Amino acid sequence: MAWTATEIPRSERLHELIGVGAAVLVIVLSTPAVTRSWREKGIWGGSGYTPINANDEYQDLDGVATEESIRAFSDTRPRIAVGLAIFAGIGALIASKVLIPPTLSDWVFWADVVCWSLLALQAILLPPKHLYLSKFRLTVYGLASSLVIAVLVVVLHGFEALALILDSDSDTKYRAVGFLYLVQFSASVGAFLAFASFSRRPDVYDDQGLVDQQHTRSLLDLFSFSWNRVIFDVAKERQMKLEDIPNLDFATKSRNLQARFIKTRREKLPLWKQLIYAYSKELALQWLLTLVVALLALFPQVVLYNFLKRIENRQKDTATDPTIFIWVLGLLLSQLLQVGVNNWIRWITTTRLEIPVGSLLQSLVFFKALKQYETAPPAQKEDKTDGKKDGKAGEPNGVNDASKPGKKANAKGKEPETRQNIINHMKLDSNRVTIFCMYNNNFPMAIFKLIFAGGFCISLMGWLPVVSGLLAACLVIPISSRLSTKYTALHFGLMKYRDGKAHLLTEALQGMRQIRFSALEQHWEDKILKSRNEELKQYWRVAVWQCLVVFIINLGPIMLASVTYFLYVWQNGTNIKASVIFTALGLFDQLDEAVALLPLLQTYLLEAWTSAVRLEKFFSQSDKEPVSKPGDSILFKHATVAWPRIEDTEKIDDEDATEQRRAHSMLRNINLEFPPSQLTLVSGKTGAGKSLLLAAILGEVKLLNGVIRMPVLPPFDHDAKAIPESEWIIPELTSFVSQTPWIEGGTVRENVIFGLPFVEDRYRKVLDACALEKDIELLIDGDQTEVGPKGVTLSGGQRWRTALARALYSRAGILILDDVLSAVDAHVGRLIVDKALTGELARGRTRILATHHAELVLPHASFHIQLHNGEVLSVEHLTPSEDSSALTALSEQDVPSTDDSLVNGQPPLVTKSKPKEDEESRETGRVKTKVYKAYFKASGGLLPWIGGVCILLLGHFLSVFRAWSLKELAQTASKEPEALRFTVQTTSKNDFHFAAGSGSEEREGWHWGYGIYFWLSVWLVIDFSTLLVQIIRVLAFFVIGMKASRALFQDMTHAILRAPLRWIDTVPAGRILNRFTSDMFIVDRRLSNQAFTLIRTVLFLLVIIATSLSVSVYVIFFGILLFILYVRVSMAYIDAAREVKRINSVSHSPIYDQFSSVLSGLSTIRAFDRTEFYMKRMFTLIDSSSKASWALQLSGRWMAVRMGVLGALFVAVVANAVAVSDTNAALAGFSLAFALRYTNALTSVLQALTSVELGFNACERVLEYAEIETEPEGGKDVAAAWPTEGKIEVQDLTVKYADDLPPVLKKLNFSVGAGERVGIVGRTGAGKSTLAAVFFRLLVPVEGSVYIDNVDISTLKLSQLRSRLAIIPQDPFLFSGTLRSNLDMEGLLEDHDLLLALQRVHLIEHVEDQDRPPVHPPAGASVIIGSSTIPLADSETETEASTAVEGEPTVIEPESELNLPADNANIFTNLSTPISTGGANLSQGQRQLVCLARSLLKRPKIVILDEATSAVDRGTDSNIQESLRKEFAAAGCTVLVIAHRLSTVADFDRLLVMEKGRVAEFGSPRELLEAGMRRVVEEPTQQGDSRVDGDTAEDDEEANGTGAFWELVQKSAEKEKLLEMVFGSDKDRLMKEIFGDTNGV
Repeated sequence: MAWTATEIPRSERLHELIGVGAAVLVIVLSTPAVTRSWREKGIWGGSGYTPINANDEYQDLDGVATEESIRAFSDTRPRIAVGLAIFAGIGALIASKVLIPPTLSDWVFWADVVCWSLLALQAILLPPKHLYLSKFRLTVYGLASSLVIAVLVVVLHGFEALALILDSDSDTKYRAVGFLYLVQFSASVGAFLAFASFSRRPDVYDDQGLVDQQHTRSLLDLFSFSWNRVIFDVAKERQMKLEDIPNLDFATKSRNLQARFIKTRREKLPLWKQLIYAYSKELALQWLLTLVVALLALFPQVVLYNFLKRIENRQKDTATDPTIFIWVLGLLLSQLLQVGVNNWIRWITTTRLEIPVGSLLQSLVFFKALKQYETAPPAQKEDKTDGKKDGKAGEPNGVNDASKPGKKANAKGKEPETRQNIINHMKLDSNRVTIFCMYNNNFPMAIFKLIFAGGFCISLMGWLPVVSGLLAACLVIPISSRLSTKYTALHFGLMKYRDGKAHLLTEALQGMRQIRFSALEQHWEDKILKSRNEELKQYWRVAVWQCLVVFIINLGPIMLASVTYFLYVWQNGTNIKASVIFTALGLFDQLDEAVALLPLLQTYLLEAWTSAVRLEKFFSQSDKEPVSKPGDSILFKHATVAWPRIEDTEKIDDEDATEQRRAHSMLRNINLEFPPSQLTLVSGKTGAGKSLLLAAILGEVKLLNGVIRMPVLPPFDHDAKAIPESEWIIPELTSFVSQTPWIEGGTVRENVIFGLPFVEDRYRKVLDACALEKDIELLIDGDQTEVGPKGVTLSGGQRWRTALARALYSRAGILILDDVLSAVDAHVGRLIVDKALTGELARGRTRILATHHAELVLPHASFHIQLHNGEVLSVEHLTPSEDSSALTALSEQDVPSTDDSLVNGQPPLVTKSKPKEDEESRETGRVKTKVYKAYFKASGGLLPWIGGVCILLLGHFLSVFRAWSLKELAQTASKEPEALRFTVQTTSKNDFHFAAGSGSEEREGWHWGYGIYFWLSVWLVIDFSTLLVQIIRVLAFFVIGMKASRALFQDMTHAILRAPLRWIDTVPAGRILNRFTSDMFIVDRRLSNQAFTLIRTVLFLLVIIATSLSVSVYVIFFGILLFILYVRVSMAYIDAAREVKRINSVSHSPIYDQFSSVLSGLSTIRAFDRTEFYMKRMFTLIDSSSKASWALQLSGRWMAVRMGVLGALFVAVVANAVAVSDTNAALAGFSLAFALRYTNALTSVLQALTSVELGFNACERVLEYAEIETEPEGGKDVAAAWPTEGKIEVQDLTVKYADDLPPVLKKLNFSVGAGERVGIVGRTGAGKSTLAAVFFRLLVPVEGSVYIDNVDISTLKLSQLRSRLAIIPQDPFLFSGTLRSNLDMEGLLEDHDLLLALQRVHLIEHVEDQDRPPVHPPAGASVIIGSSTIPLADSETETEASTAVEGEPTVIEPESELNLPADNANIFTNLSTPISTGGANLSQGQRQLVCLARSLLKRPKIVILDEATSAVDRGTDSNIQESLRKEFAAAGCTVLVIAHRLSTVADFDRLLVMEKGRVAEFGSPRELLEAGMRRVVEEPTQQGDSRVDGDTAEDDEEANGTGAFWELVQKSAEKEKLLEMVFGSDKDRLMKEIFGDTNGV
C-alpha cells in the first residue's frame, strides 16, 4: 500500500493536546530565566559578553579558579551554536507554514511558535559568562526545552515528514515541507547539543593541582565521558606521572568521606548496615538504573520483531512503509540508551560507591590503628581456647607455623590481631567490600529480568508451562543453599590461610638479616611455600565448591526451559511456531543470565561478608584508654602498670585475666614524682622495667591500679609556618626516643625536623649536640640523603642519634629517652651527655633517661631511680655537678673538628636533583612479549592451552547444535513454507547459534525422520552437556592459572629471599608485600580467565566473520569500517589506560608502607602528638590511589561509550540498508542479528584484549621481582667439619656499599689465630659492623680476600659458609612462635640443652642467684642511701661516683615488698613462652641474650658478637662474658667481639682498633696501651694531631695509628677499671715508669 499526502493518518485532537502540553512545559522551563532577569531590574539587562573585572573570582568547596583558568573560560561558541540552531529552527517553521499556510485554529502551529519563541528568549536571557553557576542552571532548562521541541516535532510531524519524503507521487511542495520538518528536528537536536556544550565553571585548583573536571566541563562532555582529555594528551607525549592525573573533588576526598560517615553513622548497627545507611542514596540510584537496564534489555527484541514483521508484510512495487524508519530510529535510540545507561551505572557504581567506600574503610582502619594500644602480641594464646567461634572447616592451624612439640594449634581460639592482620584489613578486606559494591546490583538485575522476561514468556507460551517450569527450577534452591553454607565456611578458611601467608612474608622481610646470617633462606622458602601450597589447596577446594554451586544453580534454567518446552509442545501439538520457539529461547537466555548472575553475586557477597565481619571485629576493639590525669608535674601514686596485651583490646570478660597478667611484665606500687626541668636517671638490670616506666609516662601501658598525673598539653598550632624562639618550647609536650629508634623513610633532615618549620640555627645546634655533623658530611647527599625504610642506610649509632636529634629539635618540654647511649662509643656518649642531655638545647626541659651507662650521666642528674624486678629499688635526689661546663669544654676539645669541612659554616646540603630512592619504578610502553612468554611457560607450556582451546571449541559446537536441534523441532512440527530460512540466535555469553531452514528450492524433502519429542530430548541433553562443558572449562582455566601462579610465586619468593641485602634494605617492605598480595591476587584469580576470555571472543568473532562471507559483501564492508574505527578508539584508550594502570598499581604501595611505618612507630608518633599529621598524610596517600583508580575507570568509560555509539550507528546503517532494499525478512533478520552480534563480539574482543594487557601488568610486576639479581648460589663444597681450626686471614680488603659510593673498608690486613679471642673496637662509623658483614659475604669486596682455615670464602657456597659461622647482630631479631622454636628452629635438641643455654647467658639463674643483690633492703629494715656512695642496680658491686654527689636520704619502707605477686616467675623457664614477631614482647637486652643462647647451641668454630650485649647491664654483661669465655675456650672457638664498652674486651687476647675504615692498631691490650702511652710522652703534639686531623688520616694510606686504643681508654668513663683489668698489679709501676706518677695524663 502506498501512502499519499491526503491519506496521512492523523488524530487532530490528540496532536493538539500534545502541542499545548509541550508549549506549557516550555513556558514552565522558561520561567527561571524570565524571573531571574526581572530580579536583575530589566528583562534585557545583562549581556553574555560583559568583560570580566579584575576582581572576578571563583571559588567553591572543590578549589579556587586561577587567573589563567578564568581567562581560558569561554562560552562564545556555545552561544553562537545556540543562536544558529534556534535561527534555523524558526526559519524552517516559518518556511513550512509559508508553503502550507496554517489556520488561526491550528493549535499545533501556534504550539510550535510558542516553543521556538520561548527557546529563543531563554538564549537571549542567558547571564554573562562570569555568572557561572546561574548561567549553567539556565542552560539546563534550555536543554530540556530543546528536548521537548525535538520530541514534539517527531511526534507531531515525524510520521508525516517521512511519508511526504518517501511518497514518489507527492507534490514537490509537500516534499519540501517534509524536509523542513526534518530541519526543525535537526535544529532542535542542534540546540540541545549547543545548550549541553556550556561549561559549568572554570578549572579549579586545590593545594596539589588541578581538580577533576567532572563538575567543570559541559553536560555533553559529562555524558560522553570526555572531560579527561588531559590524560590522553599526556599519554601520547611522555610517561605519565601521578601528578598528571587531576585531583579528586571535595566530596570524594577521604577526609571528607570519613567526617561525613562519622557524623551520620549509627554505631549500634553492624558495619554493613552502617555502610548501607551512609550510602543509601547511591544504592537507590544504582538499583533504579538497574531497573532501566533490565527494561532496555527487552526493548531491542521488541523493536526487531516489529521491524521484521513490517519487512514480511511489505509487498513488491510499493513504497517503503514509513513506520519501518520509525522502528529503525527506535532501534538506534534503544541501543544508545543501553550504552548510556550501562556506562553511567558503571560510573556511578565506581565513583559513588566503590572508590568512596574503599577510601572510607582504609581511612577508618588507619584512624582506628592510631588509637589502639601498641601491643606486642604473642603468636597465640597458650593452651587456652574457647572453642565457640571460628571453628570452621578448612581453617588453618594458625598463622605462625608453630606446630612444634608441646605447642597446641589455635585453630578454634580467638586469633590475636597481629600487625599484618591490621594491614590486611586495609589491603584485602576493604578491597573485597568495595568489589561487592560493584556487583551488588546483580541481585535486582536478576529479579527484574525474571519478572520482565518471565512475563513475556507467559504472554507467548501461556501461564501453565511457564509457572510449571519456574516451580521445577525452584527445586534446586534448598540444595544450593546447603552448598552455599559449606562454601562460606571454606571461604573463611581461605582468608585465614591468606593472613597466615602474609604474616610469614612480613616476618621474613623484617628478619631478613637474621635469615641471611643463619643461612635460613631455604628453610624460610620451604616454610612460605608450604603456607602458599596450603592456601592454593584451600583455593582449589573453594573453586570446586564454587563450580558445584554454579552447576546446581544453573540446573534451574535448564529445568525451567525443559519443563516449559515439554508442556508447551504437549499443549499445542504440531501447532508450534518457530518464532515462539526462538523468541522463548532468547528469553530463556535472559533468564539464564539473570540466574547466572547469582553465583557471582554470592561469591562476592560471601567475600564481602567475611571481610565486613573482620573489619567490624577490628573496629569494635577498645581504644587505648587514657592513663594519666591532669597534674602540675609527672607523678606516680601507688601506680601498678603493665604492658598492654591483646586481651586489653577485646571487649570480653576474661576470667583468667589476672592469672595471665602475672606472667606479664609489670611495675608494682610505684610512687614517684619527677622534678620538672631537670635530668632524671632511671637504671636497673635487664628486664627490670625501665622501658615500662617510660611507657607509663607516655600512657602506652595498662594502668591496673593507682594514679598517674601528667601536665595537660595546651592547644597549639601544629601547622605553624613560623614559631618565635621564645615560644618554641611547649613545657607540657612530650618527645620520645625508643629503645629501638624509629626512623621513617625520607631524608635525614625530614627525620630531624619532623614536620616543624626549618630553623637553620637550631638545626645546626642539634646536629652538633648529637655529633651528626661529621656523619652528614660523609653521606653522599648530605642531610638530603634518603635514609630508606627504617633508616637502613644509616648505621645503628647514626639511627639512634638521628632519633635523639628529632627529640632535641622538637618543641617538647619533656624528653623521654630510652637507652640512647648503648649504640655509641664512650667518646660520642660523653659528647651526647654533655651537649645534648645537659647543654644549651636541654636547659629548662624535663629529661628522663633510662640507661645502663649510669656513670656517664650521674654527675649531671638531679634524680636517680633504680628498678629491680618490677619494683622501685631506690630513689635519690642528687645535686648536679657544677663543673659540667668544663667537661663540655674537654669533650669539645676531644671531638674531631668538622667546621673546616663545612661550606661557609653551613651543613652540607645537596644541590643536585636526583630521583628519590623511594619512588617505585614502572615499566613504559606496552607489556613486553617476554611477560606473556614467561606466564605461558609457567602455566605448563603448549599442551594445557591446546586443551583449553579444545574445550572452548567444544562449547561453541554444542551451542550451534543446541540451536539447530530447536530448528529441527520447529521444522518437524510445522511445514509452513513461510518458515524462516535462516535464524541466528545468540546468548549474552557470546555463544553462537546457527540454524538453516529447509527451503523449497535448495533442500526440499530433506528431513530427519524423528519426532518432536526426540528433538526436544536432544535439545535437553545438549543443554545439559553445555553446562557440564562450561564447568569443565572454568576448572581447566583455574588449573592452568593456578599452576602459573604457583610457579611465579615460587620464583619471586626464591629471588626475594636471596636478593642482595642492600636491595632488601632500600626497597620498602610494603612495596614487596604489594607484589605478593595485590599483584599475586590478580595472577591467581583473573589472569588465566582473562586470557581464555580473549581466546574465546576471538574464536567467536572468527565464526561470525566466516559465516558472514556467504551472506552479503556490504555487511562485511560496514564491518571492516567499524573495525577500523574501533581500533583507533581502542589504541587511544590502551595507551592511556596502560599508563594509568601502572600508576594505579604503584599508588597502593605508599599506603601500605606508611601504614607499616606508623604502626611500628606508634608510641613515638603519639608521644610527639603527631597523630593528626600522619592522618593527614594518609588521607593524601589514599586520595592519590583513589584518583588513579578514578582515572582508570574514566578512561574505560570513555572507550565503552564510543564503542557502544559506533556499534549502535552500525546497526542503524545496516537496518536502513535493509529498509530501502528489497531484502527478504530472513536475510534482513540475519543481517541485523549479525550486526548486533558483530558489535558485541568485537567490543568483547577489544575489552578482553585491554583486560589482558592491564591484567598482565600485575604479572609484569611479579616477574620484575622474580628476576632481580640474587646472591650467587654456586661455589665449592667444603668438608663437613670445616672450619676445623678457626684461623682467619684478611688480605688487602677494600669494601664499598655501592659502586658509586666511597669505600668503607680500606686495605685491611690482619690475621686471627685459631681459638683466639679478638675484640674489635673503634668509634661509631669506623666500619666494625661492615667488617662483620664481609665475613658472611653480605658485602662483596672490591678487592682483597678473606681466608678461613686457608680457604678463600669467596669461592664457597653461601649456604655452607654462613651455616658454619655464627653471629649475634647489633639489632637482634626473633621470629614469632615460642622460645623453643627460636632457640631450636629444626626441633632437634632436648629441652635440657635449651635451658642450659639460657642459663649460660643468665636469662635463667639458679635459685640462690635469684635473690636480690646486697643493695636490696632486707625484710623489716629501712635503708638510708648515703650521699657519696651510690649503689647501682646494674652492677655486681657498688661503684664510686666520679664526682661527689650531695643528695637527700631517701627511706624505702618494707611495705612495698608485701605487694609482690607470689608467682613472679621467670618467663624464660617456660620454653613454650610465646614470642611475637621480632621479639617485640621482650626487651632489647632480652632479645640479645636469646640470640646469644641460640648461637651457643649452634656450637660454631667462629663466633662474631656485634654489640651483642650493648643493651644489657654491666653486671649481666660481665657474667655473660665469663660464661662465654669458659664455653668458647672449652670448644676452641675463635671469637670476634665488636664492642663500644671497652671493659667487655679488655681482657681479650688481642684487640683490632679500627679508624675510618682502616686498621689503626692490632695487638694485645697491654701492648696497645703501653705503645699509646709511650707515644704520648714521646710525641705529645704529634699524637694529638694524628687523632684530630681527620682529613690527613683520610688521605694518608700509611697513617700511623699507634695510640688509638689509648685514646679510647682515656675518654672512657671506665678508665681506671680498664687499666686495672689490663695491667693488674703492674698498673701503678707502669704508670710511674711512663708518666712519672700514677695518675697518667
